[in-house]
Amino acid sequence: MKKWIYLFVGMLFSFSLSAQDLSLDEILNNYYKVMGLDKLAKVKSMEIKGKSFNQGMEYDFTITSFPPKRYRLEVPIQGQKMVQVYNQGEAWVIAPWTGTLAPKDITGDQLKQMEKQADITGELYNWKEKGSKVELLGKDDLEGSDVYKIKLTDKNGDETIYYLDAENFVILKTENTITMRGEPVKTESDLSDYKPVGEGIMMAYSHSDSYNGQVVNTLSIDTVLLNPEVDLSIFVKPEVPAADSTQQQDK
Repeated sequence: MKKWIYLFVGMLFSFSLSAQDLSLDEILNNYYKVMGLDKLAKVKSMEIKGKSFNQGMEYDFTITSFPPKRYRLEVPIQGQKMVQVYNQGEAWVIAPWTGTLAPKDITGDQLKQMEKQADITGELYNWKEKGSKVELLGKDDLEGSDVYKIKLTDKNGDETIYYLDAENFVILKTENTITMRGEPVKTESDLSDYKPVGEGIMMAYSHSDSYNGQVVNTLSIDTVLLNPEVDLSIFVKPEVPAADSTQQQDK
């Protein structure tokens, strides 16, 4: 009887080991290697072009990055441009649908999110130097795929859960909670269609973003250009257009 008990306990112990068979460092190092993040960290600039699908509408977009502290998103909309920029700790947006072309400062959670977007290597790379903490939560099943579940807590105390494919070591999904209009919102991003960029660098060409379980935006990447020439003036907040300045004075 004791023999069977010991055997059963041994099987449970073996199963526990197999459920978390790699250390956190080993998992992250595999992820860094597969994604080519050491090489990506040496990239001086990057331009991404693609398409975004939102509420039945399709939009072209261009992302220009000058890591680690500059990021610009540009979307043509009905003959005008929506622009979002993060520039060395500050951020601003031009949103034509608001009836003005004057840039508006971005603050709060959105500012923190844009700071993360400016870091092309992602939060998990050199996490300790970025003031974050990481924890391996074990293995899980994500729509039939074995994944490692990793929690990252950044320098601001914000938490993100990463689901890394246990076989290929790419990120399949992220989860976190942000505040929108004073209310907590659970956000999820699904990543897929990984393709090589340059030599030894991988990137997800398909993204799907959900808020509280509802898909709000999907995007597909068409082209990625590494180390293009970038005019740093595109990150500088423009002056308020004369027409907008007059309107503000009238108000």
